[in-house]
Amino acid sequence: MSLVITPNKKQALSLKQQLLLISLPEKKRNLILGTLGRYERKLARERIRKQEDIDGKSFAPRKKNSESKSLKRLAKGLKPYVTGGNRLELKHKNKLTGRIAAFHQEGATEKMGAARMKRIHGKPDYDAPITRGQAKALVKLGAKARKSKGKGYRKATIKELVASMTVGQAEMALEALRNKKPKQNWSIPVKARSFLGDSTENVQRQLAIIIDKVNQR
Repeated sequence: MSLVITPNKKQALSLKQQLLLISLPEKKRNLILGTLGRYERKLARERIRKQEDIDGKSFAPRKKNSESKSLKRLAKGLKPYVTGGNRLELKHKNKLTGRIAAFHQEGATEKMGAARMKRIHGKPDYDAPITRGQAKALVKLGAKARKSKGKGYRKATIKELVASMTVGQAEMALEALRNKKPKQNWSIPVKARSFLGDSTENVQRQLAIIIDKVNQR
């Protein structure tokens, strides 16, 4: 995902500003567009910090009970690229990060599968202690533990499960409690959270300011 600005009458500059920009040497034009790119990057980072989109509306909420901010990692790695003194592209240096940014910018449905999860996270260590997430899921599904006194069972606690089960045991228990096999493929809906972009009016205004400053040097 990237923000592309090519200064022209339709997108960014008035005719007078175009003529002034064209008259400047390429080195200065690169400087102007690079400065504009850093300005746009600052705006994008501010939106992520405030959790607001390009229209000033709050980002779509994350999963229930999630307190962490959306897109925090996407605030890093944005870099302005200028070519030929007439084209600015603000994008992530890392292609995978750019792809993730595009999903959030526009909203999409990502296809995920067990094989892909293994490629991303590696093969699980089934002998490792159960994760807290697995323990919470088991408790929610009604996992039981033997009573310390007397016969029968009672509702298990997260602390007990974390201390007594492995990842492999938890997976089998979850499969049994859910009474179905784990999905091999599934879809992850990603809501649009547009943090990258700007209005023509604001680009014109900021470019005019930058051009004046550069010409005064």
